[in-house]
Amino acid sequence: MTEPSPGPAAETYRDQVADIMDSRAADVPYPPGAPELTVVNRRLATSTADLNEVEIVQLRACIADGVLEDTLADPELQVEAAEVVDASGAVRYRLYGWNYGCGWLFPPDGLDVVAFAAQHDLEHWSLAQRDLFAGMDRALRAGGHGFRQPLFFCWADDSCWEKIADAAPHSVQSEPYLRRLFGLAGA
Repeated sequence: MTEPSPGPAAETYRDQVADIMDSRAADVPYPPGAPELTVVNRRLATSTADLNEVEIVQLRACIADGVLEDTLADPELQVEAAEVVDASGAVRYRLYGWNYGCGWLFPPDGLDVVAFAAQHDLEHWSLAQRDLFAGMDRALRAGGHGFRQPLFFCWADDSCWEKIADAAPHSVQSEPYLRRLFGLAGA
């Protein structure tokens, strides 16, 4: 089945951003601590019928209750949902993205958000994310998964990580706000 087009402007924007993301690929090997991850079960979610119960809960937290159905039905936004599995096939994360650079990485269950992207760049919240970002970068660059929203998991630029090296847990960028919004401990 062919997916609906978001329209020529959104398609052009997404393609141009994808080219930029490709040009930002690190020219160093992935670190040995980067997990071996694979993006699977990618779907274009046009209604809640395309999602499982956990995905609905996570997306309702991100999008706002009462607006999720309208957002999913909007062909310009093209909300994508996918699972991220490890080498054994176990679901380790749930990945969401939609047009104009929104991205979310959640655990398999619950709202303890792992990473968030605005304008395609995943925010750096803690040094513990670095290996995960490398694993996610490798998984998305592997291709064949169908996930189309360009997301940049910056892992190789030391300056990004130096900026947050001494930050208190849950204190930088959007993380404190999101943790409060989702009712998480440490907010």
